[in-house]
Amino acid sequence: MRPLLLLWMTALLAGCISLSSTKSASAPDYPALCQGKEAQCRDTCGSAGIQAFSCKAAPDEGFNYQCQCKQPVAPI
Repeated sequence: MRPLLLLWMTALLAGCISLSSTKSASAPDYPALCQGKEAQCRDTCGSAGIQAFSCKAAPDEGFNYQCQCKQPVAPI
């Protein structure tokens, strides 16, 4: 009777054990997302220059990148 009880308890516990993870295996590397973005923005804007630049990357907030170039000065 005891082996049957142990087998039943083991089966019951095996059904209750659950493994889960909230992290995705392919989660982005947030610190690396902003690396080099300012240099990329400078290259994009060229001689006009950067008017506004921001780059934020966080697990709870996602990825936010902004690059605005100055308007080229028109010759008079």
